[in-house]
Amino acid sequence: MAAGKELLGSYTPKMIHAGDYPVVTDSGTVADNNTVIELMPVTLGTDGKLSAVTADTVEDVYGLAAESAEAGEEVVIYLTGQFFGEALEVPTGTTAADFKAPFRKLGIFLVDTENATTQKE
Repeated sequence: MAAGKELLGSYTPKMIHAGDYPVVTDSGTVADNNTVIELMPVTLGTDGKLSAVTADTVEDVYGLAAESAEAGEEVVIYLTGQFFGEALEVPTGTTAADFKAPFRKLGIFLVDTENATTQKE
């Protein structure tokens, strides 16, 4: 390696956007005792805080996390857009296809959900 240069790491881009449907974002605070993973569907609690979706709250989905965040941290979320289902991080016991209809109500459209996998534990 040449003098004055150092290896800073690598970057592997993710293909998440599946089209040119308008993307709208917002932000919110992650609820206590919660962790949100990048590209995980989230729900909005009565306290106004965001939580990771569970198999029981699929129908209550509010948006899609654009980044990972811990309890008490601010997180950017997608409110609209067109995404590849295989890019989503969905809870155990669900598939990306389970989110297709609930997300459509919000203006989030999923494609290629048949090839998507569930979140690894």
